[in-house]
Amino acid sequence: MKLKTILDQPCGMRFIFSEMEFASSFSGQVMLETTMPVSRSAVEESYTGLREFLTLFQDGRNSNHSSLIRGALMELRDIRNTLSALESGKCPDDIELFEIKNLAMISEKVRKSAEILDLKSVILPHLAGVVSLLDPEGHRIPSFYIYESYDAALIPLRKRLLTDGDDSGALFAECALVEARVRERLGNSLKSSLNDLREALLTLAVADILFAKVTLIQKHQLTLPVISNGLNQYKSMFNPEISAILKKENREFQHVDIEFGSNSPTILTGANMGGKSVVLKTLALSQFMFQFGLGVPAKFAEITPVEEIHYSPGDLQDMNRGLSSFAAEMKMADRLLKNSAHGHRILALLDEPARTTNPQEGTALVTSLLNILRERSVFLIVATHYNVTSRGCSRIRVRGLEDGIMNYELIEADESAPPREAINIAHSLGIDSEWLDEAVKVMEEQNKE
Repeated sequence: MKLKTILDQPCGMRFIFSEMEFASSFSGQVMLETTMPVSRSAVEESYTGLREFLTLFQDGRNSNHSSLIRGALMELRDIRNTLSALESGKCPDDIELFEIKNLAMISEKVRKSAEILDLKSVILPHLAGVVSLLDPEGHRIPSFYIYESYDAALIPLRKRLLTDGDDSGALFAECALVEARVRERLGNSLKSSLNDLREALLTLAVADILFAKVTLIQKHQLTLPVISNGLNQYKSMFNPEISAILKKENREFQHVDIEFGSNSPTILTGANMGGKSVVLKTLALSQFMFQFGLGVPAKFAEITPVEEIHYSPGDLQDMNRGLSSFAAEMKMADRLLKNSAHGHRILALLDEPARTTNPQEGTALVTSLLNILRERSVFLIVATHYNVTSRGCSRIRVRGLEDGIMNYELIEADESAPPREAINIAHSLGIDSEWLDEAVKVMEEQNKE
């Protein structure tokens, strides 16, 4: 799964990506094309470079080198097609030679600063030879020109063109032939540096991505997580996108603490408007951010890498395939069951599954799903308003309405029916009191039965 395929999932990853400040748009393209790491070692490796950059560049430390590197990266361009054309044997034109020269110059600038800083995560090949080849007179300016030093035959030809003109075009044609031979020689000489040029291009993009990750951490006060093996734990977790919206309204997002493991499904209960959906959305977002080596939105986080993230946001209606919400939901649950049966490590976050069917069938479907998945290596949280009971599951709920204010703190819940807070929330919304009082009477009669 590549990052670009995740952006349209309703967990907020598009917002996170839009908040990343890349010096070069090419670096953003590289990150979008990145495949999500799933092994512990791959995730650990992605955080090694980030920790190094945080240590070196946070709080303005090493600002001179940071500014120099960032300034050089602003000139980085995607020249993968140029390098592929060179490899295929195409004679490079002046624009392509300029692109290669520019990449080599950027790489040499960054390499020198990286060596001074002893950056282990930015190891660039030596491309001074490429720079000298394409800039034989040492001007070191971002342009390309076929200098007369490339071929002595250009000296008299260009002199005659300048002094005598070329009414017939013969001098110009002869000069063009010499220049074409120069380009061909340069192209042949550059082929031996193709691997180094490709390595430099991607390494520079990685450096830019690491800078963007550092900036994102500072901008949203994210934390570097502890990589776990069987436990997910968050202290003061928050949703960056919702927090940014609330901040504009002079309000604050209420941070949440939550802990859950595999082989022990968690049932999340609470009234509608109680924050259950936001918790699941934020957990999905945090897991994606973790897997892609980003800081995560919490004061402390301990997270286990997974192979798959199944996030069901509630309304899964698939208009393109003609599936109803219930059908799309069942298809996703079926994939979850089949993949987990093959031993895949999965985080599954299900928001009110089977809510579009009748309560009896819905409760049975959710309970049976929990019974099956608790025997597998799945991190599972199910938010539901059904009175689900299943052995081996932990139960938590949103604390709910207190003194007219919604408290989104998560607390342990017992095995009894979920708290009936909908009436209180309806009262706070100014809903007709006659209707709500009648609803209370009906509930009291049900309790007597």
